Amino acid sequence: MKIGELFNGLKIMITNEQKSFIDALKESDIIARKDLDERQQHLAEQMTGLGLIDRVYDDQSESIVYRLFRR
Repeated sequence: MKIGELFNGLKIMITNEQKSFIDALKESDIIARKDLDERQQHLAEQMTGLGLIDRVYDDQSESIVYRLFRR
């Protein structure tokens, strides 16, 4: 478990799996849902529900993408 910080400044405990997903988002800025396996899709949906990441519909590629919140 690690301590992560939400975009509004609150601190939250996150798992190592969530931390690695956030690190991947930091490297690539956005990740398309179609590029994730089933476990990663479930993890991304969980993290969206917790308010850790943002889910956005990308009109250009007509797909759902995940990204970190913008401050």
